Amino acid sequence: MIQRSIAPDIFTYNSLIYGFCMHDRIDEAKEMFDLIITENCYPDVVTYNTLINGFCKSKRVEDGMELFREMSQRGLFGGTVTYTTLIQGFFQARKQMVSCGVPPNIWTYNILLDGFCDNGKLEKALVIFNDMQNSGMELGIITYNIIIGGMCRAGKVEDARELFCSLSLNGVKPDVRTYTIMISGFGVKRFKQEAVALFRKMKEDRPLPDDCTYNALIRAHLWDGDKAASAELIKEMTSFGFSAEASSTFGLVTNMLHDGRLDKSFLDIFLTTERRIARLINLTASILVSNISVAAMKSTC
Repeated sequence: MIQRSIAPDIFTYNSLIYGFCMHDRIDEAKEMFDLIITENCYPDVVTYNTLINGFCKSKRVEDGMELFREMSQRGLFGGTVTYTTLIQGFFQARKQMVSCGVPPNIWTYNILLDGFCDNGKLEKALVIFNDMQNSGMELGIITYNIIIGGMCRAGKVEDARELFCSLSLNGVKPDVRTYTIMISGFGVKRFKQEAVALFRKMKEDRPLPDDCTYNALIRAHLWDGDKAASAELIKEMTSFGFSAEASSTFGLVTNMLHDGRLDKSFLDIFLTTERRIARLINLTASILVSNISVAAMKSTC
C-alpha cells in the first residue's frame, strides 16, 4: 500500500495490531500502535481495546492499565469490552503473581481504581476495592480518596460518608483531599449543613483547609443562596493568602450573575484586587454578547 502511495487507514492498522496480538507478537503490536501516532492516524477505541486485551493475555496488565489511562486522557471512553478485559486480566495476573510470591502492589491497584472511577464505573472499582480489603493489604488514604471521590461523583454521597467515617476504624487518617472531596460532595447534593459541620471538624482536628476546601464550601453556600456566608468565607480564605478564583467557583458565580441570583456588587468581594478589573471587563463583555445574541434571535422570530 505504502509503495503505491496509498496511506493505511485506522481500520488497516487495527487489523494488523489484532493479527500481531492473536499470534502473541505483542511487542510488534505496540510498535504498530506507536507508528499510528507518528503517521497522524490516531488510534480509536478499537485500537486501544485490541492492544489492552493483548497486554492482559500476555500477563502485562500494568502495560494494559497504562494504555487505559492514556485512552482516557485522549478523551476516548472504554465500553464493556475494555472494562471486562481489564478486570479479567487483573485477576488472572494477580493469581499468577501471588502464586509466585510477588503480589501486585498498591500502585497497580490504585491505577485501576482511578481509571474506573474517572470513567464512571464505580461498581467495577468497588469489585477491585473489596478484593483489596479481603486480601489483607494495608490500604492508605490515597486508595480511600479514590473510592470516596468516585462515590461522590456517582451521587452516592451517603455511601461516601459511611466509608469516610470508617477510616479511623481502619487506622487511616483523612487528609486535606479527603475532607475536600466530602465537602464538595455534600455541596453538590445540597447538604450544606453537613458540609459546614465537616469543615468545622476539619479545622478542629486538623489538617487545616486549603484553597480547594474553601472553594468547595463557598460553592455549597452559593448553591444554597447564602451570599453572606459565601462572602465571609471569601474574606477568611483570602486572609490566609488563598485565592477564591478557582475556575469552577468563578464559573458558578458567572452563571449566577447572569441569571440574576447574584448582583454585580458580589464581584467586589469575590475577585482579588489585582485581577478584579480584567475579570470584570471579561464578564461584562460575555454578558453583553449573550444579551445581544438573545436579542438578535428574538428579532428574527
